[in-house]
Amino acid sequence: MSISGGRVQTSGNQAIQEENEAGLKLVLLLSGQLDYSMHRNRHIAVTGPAIHLSVSNRPFSVTHRYSTATPLQYVAIRLPVETLNQGLHIDFPELPATPHTTSDVPFFQDRQANKTMQGLARQVLLCPLKGGLRQLYLTGKALELTTMALASVQSRQPGVDDKGICKLTSRQLEALHHARHLLLATPSQTPSLAALAREVGLNVTTLTRGFRQLFGDSVYGFVREQRLDLAYRMLATGECTVAQAACASGYSDSHFSKIFQKRFGLAPHKLQP
Repeated sequence: MSISGGRVQTSGNQAIQEENEAGLKLVLLLSGQLDYSMHRNRHIAVTGPAIHLSVSNRPFSVTHRYSTATPLQYVAIRLPVETLNQGLHIDFPELPATPHTTSDVPFFQDRQANKTMQGLARQVLLCPLKGGLRQLYLTGKALELTTMALASVQSRQPGVDDKGICKLTSRQLEALHHARHLLLATPSQTPSLAALAREVGLNVTTLTRGFRQLFGDSVYGFVREQRLDLAYRMLATGECTVAQAACASGYSDSHFSKIFQKRFGLAPHKLQP
């Protein structure tokens, strides 16, 4: 198994061809946008938060095109066939497939990443441990994330996810990304929904519905996640006390500890050096 991730900002529009070995590849894109093509298929655009899953019993190539508009934040997990068969005792036919999948054409699917998947990806990126414990932690989180992604693909029914989804214009999409950028820039000073809507040129209804549809969470839910991530980083580096982290996140001490442990799986005081 290989686990990678981080933040990528390109200096210019780039096209990169990636060679993948047979097996399973999962990419969770927390933010940013790219497009890719596989096995002579058309280019497919993916905007975070989203997951990309590909499964193939033969090596395959993917061409990625990166935009300079927004940096990419991602986690990538690769499980070769040998690891699936011998290490995890998973037979290849048990993995997702479609009626059109052949021995030469990999199965691939993209879909929105839910809050739990996003949380697991952030835990991978923000892991405070070192050495063997770090590898053990990352392996556990990667397997949990992969399991959730496979389960979501297998349980998906055609058309279900499309109900109730409104089509957004290019201008609305640009405005929603701008709103997200503003929230990321000032997580501790969140504007009201009305003020944010005015700033990006949308009405409140389009902002709230479009934001949830595009980014998988409400505006305030997104801000809450960013504040908790900030608190995690500050505690892990010793920049603040638990009380200060709670205040920065907008919680009382006791409530903060409960929310933090539920979100990251450990009490906040255990992160302090």
